Amino acid sequence: MRKIELASWKDVPRRLASLRKTLEMIYGVKLGVDLEDVPIDRLHPTESFLEKDKLAVVFMKVVTEDYDVPIIAVKRVEDFFVLDGHHRSFISKKLMKKTVKAYVLKFPENKSYRAVAKPSLEDIPIKDVGVIDDPLMKTWGQILTILKYYEALYDVSFYLRKEQVRLKDLVPTQSQIRREQVDAIKELLVPIACVKYEGRFYILDGHARSLRAKKLGFKSIQAIILSPEVNIDFGIVKAVKEMSIRSLEDIQIMK
Repeated sequence: MRKIELASWKDVPRRLASLRKTLEMIYGVKLGVDLEDVPIDRLHPTESFLEKDKLAVVFMKVVTEDYDVPIIAVKRVEDFFVLDGHHRSFISKKLMKKTVKAYVLKFPENKSYRAVAKPSLEDIPIKDVGVIDDPLMKTWGQILTILKYYEALYDVSFYLRKEQVRLKDLVPTQSQIRREQVDAIKELLVPIACVKYEGRFYILDGHARSLRAKKLGFKSIQAIILSPEVNIDFGIVKAVKEMSIRSLEDIQIMK
Protein backbone atom coordinates (compact mmCIF):
# COMPACT_ATOMS: atom_id res chain seq x y z
CA MET A 1 0.00 0.00 0.00
CA ARG A 2 1.41 3.37 -0.98
CA LYS A 3 2.37 5.87 1.69
CA ILE A 4 -0.47 8.28 2.41
CA GLU A 5 0.21 11.59 4.13
CA LEU A 6 -2.80 13.30 5.64
CA ALA A 7 -3.07 16.98 6.48
CA SER A 8 -2.31 17.92 10.07
CA TRP A 9 -2.95 21.03 12.12
CA LYS A 10 0.79 21.68 11.90
CA ASP A 11 1.03 21.80 8.11
CA VAL A 12 -2.32 23.48 7.32
CA PRO A 13 -0.77 27.01 7.60
CA ARG A 14 1.79 26.07 4.93
CA ARG A 15 -0.89 24.68 2.62
CA LEU A 16 -3.08 27.72 3.23
CA ALA A 17 -0.26 30.17 2.48
CA SER A 18 0.61 28.35 -0.75
CA LEU A 19 -2.97 28.31 -2.04
CA ARG A 20 -3.53 31.91 -1.02
CA LYS A 21 -0.38 33.05 -2.81
CA THR A 22 -1.32 31.14 -5.97
CA LEU A 23 -4.81 32.66 -6.16
CA GLU A 24 -3.49 36.15 -5.43
CA MET A 25 -1.02 35.81 -8.32
CA ILE A 26 -3.71 34.53 -10.70
CA TYR A 27 -6.33 37.15 -9.83
CA GLY A 28 -4.04 40.06 -8.92
CA VAL A 29 -5.78 40.78 -5.62
CA LYS A 30 -5.21 40.32 -1.92
CA LEU A 31 -7.38 37.67 -0.30
CA GLY A 32 -8.78 37.63 3.19
CA VAL A 33 -8.98 34.46 5.23
CA ASP A 34 -11.21 33.35 8.12
CA LEU A 35 -11.54 30.12 10.08
CA GLU A 36 -15.24 29.27 10.23
CA ASP A 37 -17.79 26.49 10.26
CA VAL A 38 -19.00 26.07 6.69
CA PRO A 39 -22.34 24.40 5.84
CA ILE A 40 -21.50 21.12 4.11
CA ASP A 41 -24.45 21.50 1.75
CA ARG A 42 -22.77 24.60 0.32
CA LEU A 43 -19.45 22.86 -0.30
CA HIS A 44 -18.49 21.94 -3.86
CA PRO A 45 -15.50 19.89 -5.04
CA THR A 46 -12.86 21.11 -7.46
CA GLU A 47 -11.32 17.65 -7.98
CA SER A 48 -12.76 14.98 -10.27
CA PHE A 49 -12.35 11.90 -8.05
CA LEU A 50 -11.39 10.59 -4.63
CA GLU A 51 -8.59 8.08 -3.99
CA LYS A 52 -10.07 4.99 -2.33
CA ASP A 53 -7.03 4.12 -0.20
CA LYS A 54 -6.73 7.68 1.13
CA LEU A 55 -10.48 7.82 1.73
CA ALA A 56 -10.29 4.62 3.79
CA VAL A 57 -7.54 6.12 5.98
CA VAL A 58 -9.49 9.35 6.49
CA PHE A 59 -12.66 7.37 7.28
CA MET A 60 -10.84 5.33 9.92
CA LYS A 61 -9.21 8.36 11.54
CA VAL A 62 -12.44 10.37 11.65
CA VAL A 63 -14.39 7.51 13.25
CA THR A 64 -11.74 6.27 15.67
CA GLU A 65 -9.67 9.38 16.41
CA ASP A 66 -12.04 12.31 15.74
CA TYR A 67 -9.68 13.53 13.02
CA ASP A 68 -10.87 17.09 12.35
CA VAL A 69 -8.15 19.07 10.59
CA PRO A 70 -9.78 22.07 8.82
CA ILE A 71 -10.20 22.01 5.07
CA ILE A 72 -9.30 24.97 2.86
CA ALA A 73 -11.99 26.50 0.66
CA VAL A 74 -12.58 29.62 -1.39
CA LYS A 75 -15.87 31.52 -1.19
CA ARG A 76 -17.91 32.68 -4.16
CA VAL A 77 -21.15 34.46 -3.23
CA GLU A 78 -22.83 31.93 -0.89
CA ASP A 79 -20.93 28.86 -2.10
CA PHE A 80 -17.64 27.36 -1.00
CA PHE A 81 -15.24 25.48 -3.28
CA VAL A 82 -12.89 22.93 -1.71
CA LEU A 83 -9.23 23.53 -2.51
CA ASP A 84 -7.75 21.16 0.05
CA GLY A 85 -9.63 18.48 2.00
CA HIS A 86 -11.92 16.68 -0.45
CA HIS A 87 -11.64 13.35 1.38
CA ARG A 88 -12.36 14.98 4.76
CA SER A 89 -15.32 16.82 3.26
CA PHE A 90 -16.80 13.67 1.71
CA ILE A 91 -16.52 11.64 4.93
CA SER A 92 -18.01 14.49 6.96
CA LYS A 93 -20.92 14.64 4.54
CA LYS A 94 -21.50 10.89 4.73
CA LEU A 95 -21.35 10.97 8.54
CA MET A 96 -24.24 13.47 8.41
CA LYS A 97 -22.30 16.41 9.80
CA LYS A 98 -23.97 19.74 9.09
CA THR A 99 -20.81 21.83 9.00
CA VAL A 100 -17.08 21.40 8.51
CA LYS A 101 -14.36 23.62 9.92
CA ALA A 102 -12.61 25.47 7.11
CA TYR A 103 -10.08 28.16 6.39
CA VAL A 104 -12.03 30.26 3.90
CA LEU A 105 -10.26 32.44 1.35
CA LYS A 106 -12.32 35.52 0.48
CA PHE A 107 -12.09 37.91 -2.45
CA PRO A 108 -12.54 41.69 -2.14
CA GLU A 109 -15.95 43.03 -3.14
CA ASN A 110 -14.89 44.09 -6.67
CA LYS A 111 -13.49 40.64 -7.55
CA SER A 112 -14.70 37.05 -7.31
CA TYR A 113 -13.57 33.48 -7.77
CA ARG A 114 -14.19 32.29 -11.33
CA ALA A 115 -17.68 31.20 -12.31
CA VAL A 116 -17.60 27.41 -12.19
CA ALA A 117 -20.01 24.52 -12.13
CA LYS A 118 -21.24 23.49 -8.69
CA PRO A 119 -21.02 19.70 -8.50
CA SER A 120 -22.07 17.91 -5.33
CA LEU A 121 -19.73 16.08 -2.98
CA GLU A 122 -22.14 13.16 -3.40
CA ASP A 123 -21.24 12.82 -7.07
CA ILE A 124 -17.47 12.47 -6.76
CA PRO A 125 -16.44 9.00 -7.98
CA ILE A 126 -14.10 6.90 -5.85
CA LYS A 127 -11.21 5.36 -7.78
CA ASP A 128 -8.67 2.66 -7.02
CA VAL A 129 -5.29 4.32 -7.48
CA GLY A 130 -3.24 1.78 -5.59
CA VAL A 131 -3.52 -1.70 -4.13
CA ILE A 132 -4.76 -1.74 -0.54
CA ASP A 133 -2.80 -4.62 0.94
CA ASP A 134 -3.19 -3.61 4.57
CA PRO A 135 -6.01 -5.82 5.97
CA LEU A 136 -7.22 -3.10 8.32
CA MET A 137 -7.46 -0.47 5.61
CA LYS A 138 -9.01 -2.98 3.23
CA THR A 139 -11.84 -3.55 5.71
CA TRP A 140 -12.50 0.17 6.15
CA GLY A 141 -12.42 0.51 2.37
CA GLN A 142 -14.92 -2.33 2.04
CA ILE A 143 -17.50 -0.34 4.00
CA LEU A 144 -17.12 2.51 1.51
CA THR A 145 -17.43 0.07 -1.40
CA ILE A 146 -20.69 -1.25 0.07
CA LEU A 147 -21.90 2.33 0.55
CA LYS A 148 -21.41 3.19 -3.13
CA TYR A 149 -22.86 -0.18 -4.22
CA TYR A 150 -26.06 0.43 -2.28
CA GLU A 151 -26.34 3.98 -3.59
CA ALA A 152 -26.09 2.66 -7.15
CA LEU A 153 -28.45 -0.23 -6.44
CA TYR A 154 -31.26 1.93 -5.02
CA ASP A 155 -30.41 5.21 -6.74
CA VAL A 156 -30.53 7.20 -3.49
CA SER A 157 -27.92 8.68 -1.20
CA PHE A 158 -26.85 6.70 1.85
CA TYR A 159 -25.25 8.09 4.97
CA LEU A 160 -23.15 6.54 7.74
CA ARG A 161 -23.83 6.44 11.45
CA LYS A 162 -21.70 4.87 14.18
CA GLU A 163 -23.70 2.93 16.75
CA GLN A 164 -23.17 0.30 19.43
CA VAL A 165 -25.47 -2.59 18.47
CA ARG A 166 -26.57 -5.47 20.66
CA LEU A 167 -25.55 -8.85 19.27
CA LYS A 168 -29.06 -10.18 19.81
CA ASP A 169 -30.35 -7.54 17.38
CA LEU A 170 -28.03 -8.64 14.56
CA VAL A 171 -29.33 -10.62 11.60
CA PRO A 172 -26.73 -12.44 9.46
CA THR A 173 -27.02 -12.31 5.69
CA GLN A 174 -24.95 -15.43 5.05
CA SER A 175 -25.57 -18.90 6.38
CA GLN A 176 -22.02 -20.27 6.66
CA ILE A 177 -18.57 -19.11 7.68
CA ARG A 178 -15.23 -20.84 8.13
CA ARG A 179 -14.00 -21.26 11.71
CA GLU A 180 -10.51 -20.05 10.77
CA GLN A 181 -11.96 -16.68 9.76
CA VAL A 182 -13.42 -16.22 13.23
CA ASP A 183 -10.41 -17.55 15.12
CA ALA A 184 -7.99 -15.37 13.14
CA ILE A 185 -9.51 -12.23 14.67
CA LYS A 186 -7.53 -11.19 17.74
CA GLU A 187 -9.01 -7.71 18.22
CA LEU A 188 -12.19 -6.06 17.01
CA LEU A 189 -10.58 -3.06 15.30
CA VAL A 190 -13.12 -2.23 12.60
CA PRO A 191 -16.88 -1.77 13.04
CA ILE A 192 -19.19 -4.13 11.20
CA ALA A 193 -21.44 -2.64 8.50
CA CYS A 194 -25.23 -3.00 8.66
CA VAL A 195 -28.53 -1.68 7.41
CA LYS A 196 -31.34 -1.24 9.89
CA TYR A 197 -34.84 -2.51 9.13
CA GLU A 198 -37.74 -2.75 11.58
CA GLY A 199 -35.48 -2.63 14.62
CA ARG A 200 -33.04 -5.30 13.43
CA PHE A 201 -29.55 -4.82 12.03
CA TYR A 202 -28.72 -6.82 8.90
CA ILE A 203 -25.00 -7.51 8.57
CA LEU A 204 -23.49 -6.46 5.24
CA ASP A 205 -19.86 -6.88 6.30
CA GLY A 206 -18.45 -8.33 9.51
CA HIS A 207 -19.95 -11.76 10.14
CA ALA A 208 -16.65 -13.10 11.47
CA ARG A 209 -16.19 -10.08 13.74
CA SER A 210 -19.74 -10.50 15.06
CA LEU A 211 -19.17 -14.18 15.84
CA ARG A 212 -15.84 -13.36 17.47
CA ALA A 213 -17.56 -10.79 19.69
CA LYS A 214 -20.11 -13.43 20.67
CA LYS A 215 -17.35 -15.95 21.43
CA LEU A 216 -15.58 -13.38 23.63
CA GLY A 217 -18.77 -12.91 25.63
CA PHE A 218 -19.56 -9.39 24.40
CA LYS A 219 -23.15 -8.21 24.46
CA SER A 220 -22.72 -5.59 21.76
CA ILE A 221 -20.45 -4.55 18.92
CA GLN A 222 -19.60 -1.28 17.23
CA ALA A 223 -21.30 -0.89 13.86
CA ILE A 224 -21.48 1.54 10.97
CA ILE A 225 -25.12 1.80 9.94
CA LEU A 226 -25.83 2.61 6.29
CA SER A 227 -28.91 4.84 6.32
CA PRO A 228 -30.77 5.76 3.09
CA GLU A 229 -32.24 9.24 2.72
CA VAL A 230 -35.64 7.63 2.08
CA ASN A 231 -37.26 4.47 3.43
CA ILE A 232 -36.33 1.36 1.45
CA ASP A 233 -37.58 -2.21 1.39
CA PHE A 234 -34.19 -3.89 1.29
CA GLY A 235 -33.88 -6.90 -0.96
CA ILE A 236 -31.43 -8.45 1.48
CA VAL A 237 -34.16 -8.59 4.13
CA LYS A 238 -36.40 -10.64 1.86
CA ALA A 239 -33.51 -12.97 0.96
CA VAL A 240 -32.65 -13.57 4.61
CA LYS A 241 -36.25 -14.42 5.44
CA GLU A 242 -36.28 -16.98 2.64
CA MET A 243 -33.14 -18.56 4.11
CA SER A 244 -34.78 -18.63 7.57
CA ILE A 245 -31.85 -16.83 9.18
CA ARG A 246 -32.77 -14.85 12.27
CA SER A 247 -29.72 -14.57 14.53
CA LEU A 248 -26.00 -15.31 14.85
CA GLU A 249 -26.91 -18.76 16.18
CA ASP A 250 -28.22 -19.65 12.72
CA ILE A 251 -24.79 -19.33 11.07
CA GLN A 252 -23.15 -22.67 10.43
CA ILE A 253 -19.45 -22.59 11.34
CA MET A 254 -17.49 -24.77 8.94
CA LYS A 255 -14.15 -26.44 9.71
